[in-house]
Amino acid sequence: MKKIIKIVACVLLAVALAFCALCVYAATYSSEDDPLISLSYVNEVLLPQIKDMINDAVSGADIGDVTVTAPPETTEPEPEEEYPEGTVNTGSRYNTVNLKEGETLYASVNSCEVIVRSGSTKVVSPFTVKWEEQGVADTTAGTDIYNDEAVPNNHTIIIPRDDGRGITTLEGGAWVMVRGDYIIKDESGEVINK
Repeated sequence: MKKIIKIVACVLLAVALAFCALCVYAATYSSEDDPLISLSYVNEVLLPQIKDMINDAVSGADIGDVTVTAPPETTEPEPEEEYPEGTVNTGSRYNTVNLKEGETLYASVNSCEVIVRSGSTKVVSPFTVKWEEQGVADTTAGTDIYNDEAVPNNHTIIIPRDDGRGITTLEGGAWVMVRGDYIIKDESGEVINK
């Protein structure tokens, strides 16, 4: 019986030593010897080489049989879009605007995105017949809202262009978040700068 215990103990000891050797090998293994490309190789070796090649091409250096030159600089400024007086362009951020009762927010030049946070608003549109399909897009509900219909709070509304469509505030005014090009007018049609 003691002989069997010694044999089993020797076998277990040999297995434990083999496992330890395998762990030591795995800890010292380097992927540099691996023929596959690793992310670190791409980031540390290939990307700098690609960037150097692009910089050489842009600066007019010879690449093989082809010479690439940088395009000449243009002196003509790009035409700027003309914005009507009072137009606000928010870029990619939202402006928070307090609209008083009777004030109307319209898209100006380009489209704008509106979220009514509080208060009562409705759509204004020169297109008064629903079948003309000229409302504003309620992207939250996936529907259109037409002239004189209420705008739900906390829904994202898109006014697609500056063709007279917008949202107007009802009793008590409203707080809205706006992104894009917009203009605000009072009941008499005067532009309000906010």
